[in-house]
Amino acid sequence: MSQITHSGGDEREHGPVVGSPAVKMIDRSTHDDVPVHHRRREPGARIQTRRIGGLDGLRGIAVIAVVAYHLGPDLVPAGYLGVDLFMVLSGFLITALLLDASRRGGVRLGAFWARRFRRLVPALLAVIAGVAVWVRIAGPATLEPTVRGQGIASVFYAGNWKLVADGTSYAALTDPVSPLLHLWSLAIEEQFYVIWPLVIAFVLATALGRRGLIVLSAAGALASAVLMGVWFDPNTDPLRLYFGTDTRAQAFLIGALATFVVERAGGRDVWRFSRWAGVPAFGLLLVAFMLGDSADVLYRGGFAAFAVVAAMATVAVTVPGSLANMLDRQPLRLIGRVSYGIYLWHWPIIVLVTEDNTPFTDVELLLFRLALIAGATALSWFLIEMPYRRAQRRWAVLFAVGGIALALGCLLTMRSASVLAYADVDVTKVPTPVVVTPSTVTTTTTRVAQIPAPPAPPQTVMIVGDSGMFDLTPALTAGFTTLGSQVIETAYAGEGLTRPAGVRDGWARTVVEFQPDLVLVMLGPWDLEFIDENGDDAYRAEIDETVKVLTAGGARVLWLSVLPGQAVLPGKFVSADLQDRFFSALPALYPGRVDYLDITGALTAADGKTPREIDGRLLRKPDGWHLCPEGAAAVAREVLSHLRLGSTAWVDGPWRSDPRYDDPHGGCPT
Repeated sequence: MSQITHSGGDEREHGPVVGSPAVKMIDRSTHDDVPVHHRRREPGARIQTRRIGGLDGLRGIAVIAVVAYHLGPDLVPAGYLGVDLFMVLSGFLITALLLDASRRGGVRLGAFWARRFRRLVPALLAVIAGVAVWVRIAGPATLEPTVRGQGIASVFYAGNWKLVADGTSYAALTDPVSPLLHLWSLAIEEQFYVIWPLVIAFVLATALGRRGLIVLSAAGALASAVLMGVWFDPNTDPLRLYFGTDTRAQAFLIGALATFVVERAGGRDVWRFSRWAGVPAFGLLLVAFMLGDSADVLYRGGFAAFAVVAAMATVAVTVPGSLANMLDRQPLRLIGRVSYGIYLWHWPIIVLVTEDNTPFTDVELLLFRLALIAGATALSWFLIEMPYRRAQRRWAVLFAVGGIALALGCLLTMRSASVLAYADVDVTKVPTPVVVTPSTVTTTTTRVAQIPAPPAPPQTVMIVGDSGMFDLTPALTAGFTTLGSQVIETAYAGEGLTRPAGVRDGWARTVVEFQPDLVLVMLGPWDLEFIDENGDDAYRAEIDETVKVLTAGGARVLWLSVLPGQAVLPGKFVSADLQDRFFSALPALYPGRVDYLDITGALTAADGKTPREIDGRLLRKPDGWHLCPEGAAAVAREVLSHLRLGSTAWVDGPWRSDPRYDDPHGGCPT
């Protein structure tokens, strides 16, 4: 994000002249990349310049939209499009800078990249190191592996591909939102800064010249938009499309195209264009921020259309006119000048400063966050960004090496292994049910002889649930198979009544194939998002459909309460028992078919809390929610006791060595 400053001058003094380009990069005495209004008097005459405050204002609008979206997404539903506006601005300004360099003797790639490094890297390293220290001292342990991985990737400007690689794993869905998540856009921007100058220098060195660059920019933007549209599937997460450099290149290239249009057009044509298109284009940007949050529209040409409108607004503010006057205001110029720092610091502060660790709520918390963002931005500007840009080359190199070493050092001291169970599990697919017959579980003859035969154990038991039930499954399976029951295991990480796609169809097929006479259900908080978006009645309808599926063959359902404690959902910790208000009502709604069992007591200490360890027994995994063998045994005993199947021959069996109790590694030491 380039720096623009402003000086005075009225519209008449700086009106463009026919035949002159509208923008050009000049005056490197104070700034690296300064687009200016100018007027060419006659060949060889000195170009009169002034810096464009309107571009700073436009950049200010972009960062305001992004911050507003992150603070209140319901108020600005598509404020994230401010990032796309930044991309268009970058494509426009950097292309103009490189074209100007080519006119004045050629593109000096080393000098260009050095200026980009001075402008972008120091503040980035400060944010990464600051967040690493913050999380290490005060953040939840579950954040450390995420910050470590994303931080290292961000140092090398590969954060977007790290997010793509993380994909839809359980950890990607359940880890608290990373305070470095927003650096994905800076990674794409820096990749553009590396590749695009090489392309421009190469093409300009050939006979293709500027026309070749225009064709290449247009073809690249079109290909990027088409790829996004073709690859978009409304039934899958568009993460790859949103974070991919190839599918996001369209915004930069459309900005670059705007530069070529301005360069080839007459100055008066650009002036006329700004007069009739500038304000309407800006108005469309504001409308898009408020209404343009439809994924179907955005991924099927919407991002490209927004970039075109953003490019129109960008061109319009490069010449005096209504839009330039509107955006060339001191508050917007100031925000635009420091927009890079605002963008860097706003997201870590929003993620890490919450009601849980401050005495503030609602408006007070909002004001406190805004004050912290302003303070961090000011410190970054005065203590890091400006001093480094002015530093002599020797000191700049020394500080660069030290800054990179410091950031990497802070990151490498953080834990690399996730403390979250099943962090690498892909939760987008429904696994095949596992069938366990009584003969697959071995027990000693002596042990079995000491236990009287339980009354009427079920012939076939089906186990349904998410990762909490997945941890409970070995204990339940051991208990029921000891009693002679066949067990059908279907529980898996990430499952709820409403996710993943096809989960209920899988249960229906299992019921038809194995005809269970008892179904055990225990779910976690995965459906809370569905409840928030669709309401209680919609979720009750999902429960009703599930009960019909599970009891279709005449089975009884024992629905267990959600594991007590706090579970991790995207961006927050939640009380895991919020759905129990639905589940506890099931026996009255489905008498004779559904029973309910509150298992909280099996995991609760004498003081009423649900700690990881009780009386020397390690019940929970390091994340504090998933079960170790002792916890699984405690809950399974509660279930069997409720069913009046009191066998304990299974309690110390080989099921305790199941590999799932070593996820994460060492999480349940024996």
